[in-house]
Amino acid sequence: MVTSNPIQTNSERYLEYIGKHKLAFDIYEDLYPLKLFEDFVEVEAKKRGLFYILSNVDKDEIYPARFCLRFPSLEEAQLLYNPQQQLQTALNFFRQVESRPEVKLNYHHIQQFFGTISDFQGIVLMAVAIDARTVITESRLKLYIWLKNAPEKVETAIALCGDSPTLRAFLVNDQLQVGFDLFFNGESEIEVYPIISQDELQQFHIRDRIIPLLPPRALPLLQQCAVFQVGFSEANESNILYFDYVHDPNSFVDNLGNEMTKKIHAYYRHQPIKSLTVGIPEHNFYGRAIEHVKLYYDMN
Repeated sequence: MVTSNPIQTNSERYLEYIGKHKLAFDIYEDLYPLKLFEDFVEVEAKKRGLFYILSNVDKDEIYPARFCLRFPSLEEAQLLYNPQQQLQTALNFFRQVESRPEVKLNYHHIQQFFGTISDFQGIVLMAVAIDARTVITESRLKLYIWLKNAPEKVETAIALCGDSPTLRAFLVNDQLQVGFDLFFNGESEIEVYPIISQDELQQFHIRDRIIPLLPPRALPLLQQCAVFQVGFSEANESNILYFDYVHDPNSFVDNLGNEMTKKIHAYYRHQPIKSLTVGIPEHNFYGRAIEHVKLYYDMN
């Protein structure tokens, strides 16, 4: 008699990734709101979608309790793609988290953005993330949306985030990622991320626009990723440069020279990651060392 192992659902696989990550980085089980997020993943990942494990390095500190579930997109699953319903699902999860007395969420930027749009056309992707900290008021939830061919929505996001000539210089196509941060202490932030593909980076007129705006030490890294983003937010000390889908994650991390980042990646060298995105604040490239790093592991 021939038997085969049952195929894991996305939910089971993603929860397994979370469990192994918690063990590897000593994340204690009752860190709020991890259990609520796991319950959220168990239900929503059954409808497909992508899963990311994130970690922040801040000098000698690692903040590893960061996870992100991206809902199915129109391109991946047309019948499951419903951004209006996905937004409601995300907000329902946020309200679950908010049921704890210490948590006070401010929906100001989300309400300002979605309150000004009449439809959901051009919102091609949506995702929910958590950043859980031991000090609960430092924790946050995050809602990401991706815009494509939606000029009015792009202008709305930029107006909320803070317009600037530098931001405009990086808008080389019709795509923009938007992130809404809801901290548990009631603070709210918005960040926008222009998206530039490697093909676009090779075009002379685009390079002439953006190269003078970037730190010289960051320029070699542009060749080592498939997509490049810059995060703009009035709340950030400086813009954040994101190197998406780096071609050789091991070499990329090693060459940063950040020991805490190497410790995180030492674990993920042996995990089934599909890609790695690395975020580095721009001001780090002008200092003696890279002290702040954001790691985004695509675990699909």
